[in-house]
Amino acid sequence: MDKTDNREIKAINIQLIALIVALVSAVISIIITYNQKLDLENRETPLNSKELFNLTLFNRILVLVLSFVFLYVNYVLYKISKEEGEDLKSYILQIVASVLVIASGVIALYVVGLSETDNIVDVENPII
Repeated sequence: MDKTDNREIKAINIQLIALIVALVSAVISIIITYNQKLDLENRETPLNSKELFNLTLFNRILVLVLSFVFLYVNYVLYKISKEEGEDLKSYILQIVASVLVIASGVIALYVVGLSETDNIVDVENPII
């Protein structure tokens, strides 16, 4: 196994861990959505508005951190491919996509930060 293989394996390991964390984020989104559904049905919700706000804020930060991790992985794979003389178009597009996801994540986090705890369900879109 050469140096390039080791770097690629490390990048893939990081990606696997990030994907597991993304699953956790998806579960959090399901909890937020279910809480919203119960609230709309005028049923008792497991989370009060402050807890819902904190969970939403945490989830948005988590998604933003994941976006940076995926950008890092894409950049590492781009560098490896560049060293190996491969076609870089798809890697460049992946990096651009990652930057756009980060931009949308920053905007979504900003929106949550601007909202009040009582109306968090009005601005939260828990879809990743």
